[in-house]
Amino acid sequence: MIKNVLWAEQLKLKRSFLPYVLVLVPLLVLGYELLNLTYRSEYVEKQAVLFKAKSMWEYLLFDNSILFGLGFPLAITIAASIIANIEHQSNAWKQTLTFPISRARIYIGKFIWLIIGLFFSLTVFLIGLILLGEMLGFEGEMPIKLLLGDSYFILVTSLPLISFQLWLSITFKNQAFSILIGTVCSMVGLFLAAGTSTRWFPLAYPVQTSTVILQYRGLGYNPDLSIYLTVNLILGLLLLIIGLVHFSKHDVK
Repeated sequence: MIKNVLWAEQLKLKRSFLPYVLVLVPLLVLGYELLNLTYRSEYVEKQAVLFKAKSMWEYLLFDNSILFGLGFPLAITIAASIIANIEHQSNAWKQTLTFPISRARIYIGKFIWLIIGLFFSLTVFLIGLILLGEMLGFEGEMPIKLLLGDSYFILVTSLPLISFQLWLSITFKNQAFSILIGTVCSMVGLFLAAGTSTRWFPLAYPVQTSTVILQYRGLGYNPDLSIYLTVNLILGLLLLIIGLVHFSKHDVK
């Protein structure tokens, strides 16, 4: 039955702007990095030496972490809004909920498509990082494990935001409200990550998901990454269940 729900959601999303949003965000970040590494190459090289980067690959991962840590939550916000707004726009929620399909399957179907879309966006980002490094002739061995980590770990640390934004976008018909909340959460997470104590708030984890961070002795592996992943995986699943229970018991206006 869930296959039928996913197929129906796919048909609805074919005419949406979802693919464009999911591709645009990683391309904007990669475009910035391309300009930064070409037009400010001398400055970037000095920064890499100052931060004691083992290679330009390592510096690239560190440099794009903040920008992508801000951009990806915005992509989540817009993607969740697009997926939920299909029924809101056509006032089709009542009709959708009369089908002989449980509300739980409808909700999970939208969640799965949101995850699939975001995974696709991160895959575009990963391919772009590899092409960028190859095109600019980065020396040394390509750190494929770090590239995979920087590309996909943020999906786990963003899981609470994914669950929350999907529930918010489905619950409220006015998508400007859900987009505003998502944008504020993205900005707040960026500021929380800058503090020594506030960086432990789960909202700040997406910005800190990079496998490479700046430490006292220069760039090094992120020692807190496993904590970020574990906490937000549990919190994200908890928020998903709460949203699912609320959707199952309340009417969508």
